[in-house]
Amino acid sequence: MKKDQVKKYQQLLLDKKHALMTSVSEEEREGRDAVTVEAKDYGDMATEAYGQEMSFAISDAGRRRLKEIEDALLRIRDGSYGDCEKCNKPIDEARLEAVPHARMCLSCQESTEKDVGK
Repeated sequence: MKKDQVKKYQQLLLDKKHALMTSVSEEEREGRDAVTVEAKDYGDMATEAYGQEMSFAISDAGRRRLKEIEDALLRIRDGSYGDCEKCNKPIDEARLEAVPHARMCLSCQESTEKDVGK
């Protein structure tokens, strides 16, 4: 992959990282702020608990995505970015545009997902 292409994907990943870090922080803050100590009935407490659980689940998903982005940035540093981890062939640019943190080409990703589904 050409140096200017790598720079483009690196900036895209850094932008996504920044947006995710902001989003995860806000979701965690909202989850903590949702805790109230008012007397409530069981229905209200269940609704509040569900809302908190959803906020934390969303922030967990955000943290996983953040890890994927960090891993992609490491691959840029070590020179392996853009190569499929399974077959070592270049990952298609259209795929990297859609999923800049992709570890595998589309064919290998689909094959892996089929194997997991079995």
